[in-house]
Amino acid sequence: MADMTLNKNKPEMEVLQPTAVRVKTPRRRMNKVVRELISHAALITVGLFFLVPFFWMFLTAFKSDQDVFRSPPRWLPHTIKTVEINGKALSLYEVTQDGVTRELAVKSIAEGKGIFVDPQNPAVEEEIRMKFAKPILVIGFRWQNFVDMLNRATRPGRNVTFWVYFKNSLIIAFFCIVGTLLSCTPVAYGFACLQWPGRDLIFIIVLCTIMLPFQVTMIPLYLFFNETLGWGDSFLPIIVPTFFANAFDIFLLRQFFRTIPSELIDAARVDGANEFQIFTRIVLRLSIPVIAAITIFTFLWAWNDFQGPLLYLTSAKNFTLALGLQDFQSQRAVAWNKLMAASVIFTIPIIIAFFFAQKTFIQGVKLTGLKE
Repeated sequence: MADMTLNKNKPEMEVLQPTAVRVKTPRRRMNKVVRELISHAALITVGLFFLVPFFWMFLTAFKSDQDVFRSPPRWLPHTIKTVEINGKALSLYEVTQDGVTRELAVKSIAEGKGIFVDPQNPAVEEEIRMKFAKPILVIGFRWQNFVDMLNRATRPGRNVTFWVYFKNSLIIAFFCIVGTLLSCTPVAYGFACLQWPGRDLIFIIVLCTIMLPFQVTMIPLYLFFNETLGWGDSFLPIIVPTFFANAFDIFLLRQFFRTIPSELIDAARVDGANEFQIFTRIVLRLSIPVIAAITIFTFLWAWNDFQGPLLYLTSAKNFTLALGLQDFQSQRAVAWNKLMAASVIFTIPIIIAFFFAQKTFIQGVKLTGLKE
């Protein structure tokens, strides 16, 4: 009897089980879609928080002097529509008088009044108060701002333009990258792949230097480089310290080197390879992702560094872009559209570096610290 009861109930269970699955599957899919929408909405919100100031800076770089201070402000750059009359480009205005609105071109403006002409009949001139006229605006990008900014001398007496600042920043960034890679990679290899007495203790001491702020060593370094070595007003105080390694990059490289199988290094030693050959032919070739990450980090630090150049550089011909932006702003009345154009030029190399090295950079950061 018990077997008959079980046999009778078994088909019912087989029939009900697929039905339950069908009921749960759409609900699970709906929950998954809702979670994805919420996560994407949160990411977009956080991304806009950082992107909106950049977009405003980028669009302001294409605005005219009048458009920068237009109220209410507009996102897209606008310019006054023009019409060519007798070989001259004249601005168009909407002039409203006695309930009639006309499109007229202005020839001159003085004391709140303008001399207007009809584009269809330019021989007839009218004097109209500007309070009855409203400029006709059209979307227009002012590319000339970038040309004026790059060729404009922030210190005319010394003939220093933003091209000089750009060149100085590139020189400092290049040698800082070279110095960091040449000094940090062998040190990290020694901490990760070689066995020697006191290795871990010295590594902890090196890591402790990360907690030492620059403000503590700023004055001693300034006196040492300027008075003892006489390197004042040169790139040397900024570039030379990078050839003596730093704790953060050593730590990042060491953690990545430790992910390389030790059996591979031991096999190379058995085959007769010395430590330099193992380091250059095996470890460095397998560490391209983390080296790319270190390169980007160093470039960002050198390119954005403001405190170091401000401390050691005094001549305008040696200024970097970070100092040039400040110098551009303080020498005269601020031309905000040209200042924003300079800021865009300052940001473009960083965007290019991330665009071309994004995959390698993310891979290097992701794999660092993993131990297989």
